[in-house]
Amino acid sequence: MLRIAHFVVFLLAVSSCFVVHAAESAYRLDSAVEPTFQQISLTLDPDNLDFSGSTIIDINVTQPVTHIGFYQSDLNIKQAELVSDGESFVLTIDPAQHDIQHAKTGSEIAAGHYQLTIAFDGQLNTTSDGAYISKFEGRNYISTQFEDMLARKAFPSFDEPSNKIPYQLTIRAPEKHVVLSNTPVQQRAVEAGWQTVEFKRTQPMPSYLVAFAVGEYDSIEIQGLSVPGRIYAPKGQAHLASFAAKHTPAILDYLEGYFATPYPYQKLDFVAVPTFTHGAMENVGLVTYRTSILLRGDKPILTEQATPLMVVAHELAHMWYGNLVTMAWWDDLWLNEAFASFMAGKLMEDLYPEHNYAARLVAENAFDPDAAATTRPVKKEVKVNADVMEGLGLNYSKGEATLQWIESQIGAPAFQAAIREYMKEFAWQNAEADDLWRALAGHSEIDIPSIMRTYLEQSSYPLISVTEDGTVSQQRYRLAGAKVAEQQWVVPIELLVKRKGKITKESILLSQPSAQFKALADAQWVFPNHRAKGYYRWQISAAQRAALLSDLSALSALEKKSMLYNFQALLKAGHIGVSDMMTVLNRLAEDDDPMVVRAVASTLAEYDYLVNEQNQALFGEFLDDSLQAWLEQLGTQDSKTDSDEVTRLRHAVFGLLSSYTSNPKVLGVAESLAEQYLAEPDSDRRQMAYRAMRAVAKRGDKQWLDKFIASYTATNDANVQAVIGSAMLFPGQAERLRVLDFAMSDAVNSADTIGLVAEVADASDDHVLMYQWLTENVSTLIEKLPEYHVSRLPEYLSKSCSQSNIKLADAFYQKVAVDYPVMGRSWQIARSNSEQCVALKNRYQQDFTDYLLTRSADSKVPAGE
Repeated sequence: MLRIAHFVVFLLAVSSCFVVHAAESAYRLDSAVEPTFQQISLTLDPDNLDFSGSTIIDINVTQPVTHIGFYQSDLNIKQAELVSDGESFVLTIDPAQHDIQHAKTGSEIAAGHYQLTIAFDGQLNTTSDGAYISKFEGRNYISTQFEDMLARKAFPSFDEPSNKIPYQLTIRAPEKHVVLSNTPVQQRAVEAGWQTVEFKRTQPMPSYLVAFAVGEYDSIEIQGLSVPGRIYAPKGQAHLASFAAKHTPAILDYLEGYFATPYPYQKLDFVAVPTFTHGAMENVGLVTYRTSILLRGDKPILTEQATPLMVVAHELAHMWYGNLVTMAWWDDLWLNEAFASFMAGKLMEDLYPEHNYAARLVAENAFDPDAAATTRPVKKEVKVNADVMEGLGLNYSKGEATLQWIESQIGAPAFQAAIREYMKEFAWQNAEADDLWRALAGHSEIDIPSIMRTYLEQSSYPLISVTEDGTVSQQRYRLAGAKVAEQQWVVPIELLVKRKGKITKESILLSQPSAQFKALADAQWVFPNHRAKGYYRWQISAAQRAALLSDLSALSALEKKSMLYNFQALLKAGHIGVSDMMTVLNRLAEDDDPMVVRAVASTLAEYDYLVNEQNQALFGEFLDDSLQAWLEQLGTQDSKTDSDEVTRLRHAVFGLLSSYTSNPKVLGVAESLAEQYLAEPDSDRRQMAYRAMRAVAKRGDKQWLDKFIASYTATNDANVQAVIGSAMLFPGQAERLRVLDFAMSDAVNSADTIGLVAEVADASDDHVLMYQWLTENVSTLIEKLPEYHVSRLPEYLSKSCSQSNIKLADAFYQKVAVDYPVMGRSWQIARSNSEQCVALKNRYQQDFTDYLLTRSADSKVPAGE
């Protein structure tokens, strides 16, 4: 995903090759060769890494070319021929760049219709890239992950999203296995213990959506769909998919209604995959999921329901946006993910209001990474898989936030009408972001294309300043001391304004560096993000800030939450100080809405980087004073009668207190909850147990680690393993080394390994042991990890707020850069973020400690003195 380090510039030498025209670049295929249909035949056995296959690709050559380009990676091409009108030409294959192969006949290839036939073999991997093997309870399962550029690992293809064609798969496998693909079975034959399964032809789709699965799966039916559907799971696990099966029909029905288009494919199957890098993948007709997401039993508690519901909604939204209408190239992948996230959020609000998705501030997930000096725009140049995956989180969060914002500006009915027209126009085709902006602009009086381009074709976002004379100005938001180029945006701004005791709503459009608005002049206070939808930060004068804090009843709970996070951002930018921030925080801590108080707890948790040996006890006292009353009110047992917000507040308050307090009652509860869960991992206690186990591990020893590892290895429940694995924050050297050894063992699958190693990195501020271990084990670690995790290794393991750790990381990555250049860009990002953390720590450490000292002293003064 990320490839250029600050200390080495990795140059890609782009070699040129002679063609009749200049359509082929170093990383794209020649547009003069157009695939129209592909047949794929594979022989697969989950108990054998070796596989073989053949493919026939129908192509149109629109003008003479010297070669036929196609993609393959890690395959052995045994034979290749070009066939036309019964005449066959043997092809020689020359590798080019970026997995492109040049198939040549030895002479010019004339325009016309051809079939490209290729026989090949290869090996399945165990790192969840391409076609791979997962292991579960002694059985092997084959599944696929072809997004972004990984279909080429399983079969030769024209592996670009613009090549949207029908496919027909035939799979030969041992008779005992279930064999699945994108479409229903056309016919099945069995001979000598082997089955040959021929699947129906697909509708046009890009190669990254081709999928297949082979293994001893059990399944249950999804009843009530508009097409046939089942959920497949490893043997003995299908009954755990009942919650997902129950809710999928309503989710699909909602999406069919929103788009005013029936589900466009022939079936809808889900597969729970034991080893899976991401959360899920929207393969046409065969959606794959992490088992921990899909297998949650029949009636999970409320807080355990949201993730599977949201993920299913996200993946099914892709069936329209991404699958039915597909990006033309990977530089618009962000829009696929953003729109699916947007639709999932909208669906959750409408179908499952008990989860309070309307209270989410999606932009808050994007603001911090988008402000970093190293961040690139979400719409950026893409050449290789690493480029696609860079900034993947922003694809979801910034994209969704801007879509929410635009919908709020033009209205939900107009937005939906535009989407329906867009879907109808581009069904079964490719489209670009500008096509969507034009569709939305047709239903709006505001300049949607200009707004979206300023936000998505450049990184970061504006800081909006409102002065008391009504002047509104913009500058690029930047963290304190960061050196970044100035930029300008087109910004719709909604404000609440209090003038002469009366509160009004105002809407303005800022397209210049500054402008004056009479309606904002001489206000008692201004709240510049009414409805909390804007993708920007804001600041007002100290006097107006004080007036606003004394009039908080004028704001909704969502707006209060947004305001708190905004002032925290101003602190990070150096526009206010620690005491100013604490005034805001303490005022909002008095609120009686659980959503607001949870935001307070979340903000307090961010000060972890300022907590050290000198002030840790003081910080614990501060948290006790601020949150202990809430913990006593909420208790430490989740109840099925609690609202989502109350339950999540309990988790946040207990998690923060148990991490920092010295209160023996709280620590005793943590140990008790951890013991109970390890002995009997009940899903109803999972969220509290996770926080309890992290608190125990921070203070823990060998005996607790023994219990963690024993419970991890004793279960096959991916959710239980996830909770235990993410709690292994043991700080002792011997314990950290043991966790690292455990992460590399067969007990931990490849997709989960990076999480345990990252816990070790987070467990201690001293990274000497971490880099010693990495130096000795980096090759073995990389061999085990999925490609995506390898490319982001520095971001997982090298986040720090210590200059000495940055130096250790520099020395390590300089050594490994030659062999693993794909890590270069990720280290540039991790290093920049670490340096920024060091700068903020140096800026605020003493002020933070002084505040805690003063507060502690004041709390000990008897009343009346």
